[in-house]
Amino acid sequence: FEHPPRILVVDDEPAILRLLRLFLSSERFTVLTASSGEEALRKVAEGVDLVLLDIRMPGMDGIEVCRRIRANPANARLPIIFLTAELKDPESELAGLEAGGDEYLHKPVHRPALIARVRSLLRLANAERDRQLLAQLAQSEKLVAIGQIAVGVAHEVNNPLSFMLSNLSCLGQYMKDVRQVLEAYRRSREEGRSAEDRLGLRCILEDIDALIAETLEGGERVRSIVQNFKSFSRPDDGPLEPVDLAQVVRSTLLLTERELSSRATLTRDLQPALVPAAPKNALQQVALNLVVNAMQALEGKAPAEAKLHIATGTRDGLAWLSVEDTGCGIPEHIRDRIFEPFFTTKQVGVGTGIGLSFCADVIHKLGGAIDVASEEGKGTKFTVRIPVTDAPEDQDEVRTQQLID
Repeated sequence: FEHPPRILVVDDEPAILRLLRLFLSSERFTVLTASSGEEALRKVAEGVDLVLLDIRMPGMDGIEVCRRIRANPANARLPIIFLTAELKDPESELAGLEAGGDEYLHKPVHRPALIARVRSLLRLANAERDRQLLAQLAQSEKLVAIGQIAVGVAHEVNNPLSFMLSNLSCLGQYMKDVRQVLEAYRRSREEGRSAEDRLGLRCILEDIDALIAETLEGGERVRSIVQNFKSFSRPDDGPLEPVDLAQVVRSTLLLTERELSSRATLTRDLQPALVPAAPKNALQQVALNLVVNAMQALEGKAPAEAKLHIATGTRDGLAWLSVEDTGCGIPEHIRDRIFEPFFTTKQVGVGTGIGLSFCADVIHKLGGAIDVASEEGKGTKFTVRIPVTDAPEDQDEVRTQQLID
């Protein structure tokens, strides 16, 4: 927390309010108090970090206050600790937990237990806020990367659209000619044959087949580009599924190849590299981050010297992906820091500094590793390795473990 956490204590007994204020203030918390449910709701709306809430109060009781707090999505993760004078009341405790409470403390409240519970819940809430912030920043990094390749993607879409529109215009003219021939045949067989020869009906029919095939191919390419773009733009919370790293790279290159071809010579060696259970969107983001990093490293290089090689394969029970460039390289004194969150050498606005940190986090959660070999002035090679043996059988269990981590 940047500032002392704000703790709201809600109780209708002034003596308890004074005691809890004393306990919490001694730990440098900012303490607010409320003696009724209505007052508590007003103060929660002003912003607090944790609520200590008495269950038994006149008017609106603590359980109803908790329900109303939780009714606001902004308070979904606000820690709430119930205070109760009853030693054991399972029904009351169950009702409080169902209303959205996180913990129970029994009166009289012991200072060490109170401080320990408060610190524990604040620590969990802070960790969740950090996780959400990193997820939002990862999405921002993704959108930055997509923005950098958007011009190339526009060209990739524009080219097939151009010839598709041209083909459709030509098909429209051909249909007019075919109608003329059909009308002529209606009038007489001889007039129809004459129109057929004059308009070249045989060639028209042959060309129509080619135009339709080419237009369908262009449409499929546009659809593929749009689907990949949408896939890359999604948050990285997809299900675990079999993912081929070679196909991940192909999807990435579909969006980046035009931009790459204007900057460097691209070579590839894409052998099947199936990861049995992985989040596809996250691995696509890993590939995109590495390719965009390489593109940025190649800036300023002469076209003849700018080279990028991407490869995938399997070896010794590992699926691997490598991205190697002949760019500026990474200075040795910062090489150990490149996977740290928020560390960047880029100009403001070019990136958030979490691209490589995101890559490392995704790969480590899959039990893999990401390595870098670099020589300043000569280039850099990133290699991702992910185990493909002993794949987890229960994907829900893996997802749960990832959330715990």
